[in-house]
Formats: sequence, C-alpha cells, structure tokens
Amino acid sequence: MTPLFSPFTRHFSPFLRNRAALPQDARKIAEKYCTMYRPLLSSAISCLLLLACGNQSGQSGSVANAATEADKPVTENFLSMKINGVQWQADHSIFGAFHPKGYNRVVIISGSKGPKDKKEQPFNINIYNAAGPGIFQFQDGNPDLSVAQLANMSPENYLYGSMLGFTMKVNLTKASTAPDVVEATFEGELKGNAGDVLKITEGRFYYHE
Repeated sequence: MTPLFSPFTRHFSPFLRNRAALPQDARKIAEKYCTMYRPLLSSAISCLLLLACGNQSGQSGSVANAATEADKPVTENFLSMKINGVQWQADHSIFGAFHPKGYNRVVIISGSKGPKDKKEQPFNINIYNAAGPGIFQFQDGNPDLSVAQLANMSPENYLYGSMLGFTMKVNLTKASTAPDVVEATFEGELKGNAGDVLKITEGRFYYHE
C-alpha cells in the first residue's frame, strides 16, 4: 500500500533521515522545510479524517433512514393487486366492512380506479356468512352467494367475474367492527364478458375506519 502523503515523504525523507549528518547550512534548510510543511501535513490529515468521519456518518444515517422507512406502519387504506402480471391499484372509494347491518355476516372489500365516469374501474369482493378471520375459497354458484367482480377494463371488456364466472381465495387476516377493520390478501381468476380470463395475484387490502 502506498503511504499517506508519499510525495511529501519521498521528497523530504533524505533530509529527515540524515539531518544530523548534514552541514550546518543544509541542516537549517532541512529544518526550515520541515517547519514549513508540518502545518500543511497536519491540516491535510485533519481534513481527511473529518471527511472520513463525515462519510461514515452519512452512510450510517442513510442506513438508519432506510430502516425507518421500512418499519413505518401502514397508515392509509389501500387496495391493490396484479392483473395478468400488471399492477392495479385503487385510487378512490376504498371501503371495507365487517358484518354491516342488513347483510348476512358479510365482509366487504372494495375500491375503484380511474375517473368517476364510465371509465371508472370498480372492484369488490363480498364474502357472505363469514364468522371472522380465516381462509375462504369460493367460486361462482357457491351456496353463500359470495362474489368477486371487476368492471370497465375497456369498452369491450365491461365486466369480469360475478355471474360470468370466478374463483377466489381470500386470506382474511383481520376483521372487526366498531370501528370497521378489514385486512386481507387474495388471488384468483375472473372470467370476462368477451370470454377472456384475468389472473389475479398479489391482492392486498387494508381498511381501518
């Protein structure tokens, strides 16, 4: 490894090693150079040490900030999934409910994407006769009438799921009322009015009233 400040060391090492053997005038010159450059060397070393400490501190701060971001709790309601491998995320009307009045022990998972007009893409899963958290697997024609559906993917593909056909697996991890709390993951398939099938993966829902 090349020593720190090797240009200075190479330049002045003969004087530093042999000052005692030099004539008086030469010795004075050597001492003069050593005196002149000693503050410069000290200052340079100090600067490098400060820079090294600053970099280490910055790196530690970045790691700490990244860890803090990763550990942040979820604070906003969301509904997201992948449709045939493409990310889809609701941007409004996100709503969840557990056993609302007037329904047969239903869990509601819903949200919409896009403008609130004919292009709006509403999605919902209704799980009926659900006592609480658990894994629910159902398809079209199930006796509880649970349903999953998505609308308006395009003008030609205006409905998926519902009476057209679907299979769905929902892992309901949290469900409570007053206030309503619903958390779940889900996956499945939705058949469309044009005969195609949407594959739903990595579905995630979080709703805290």
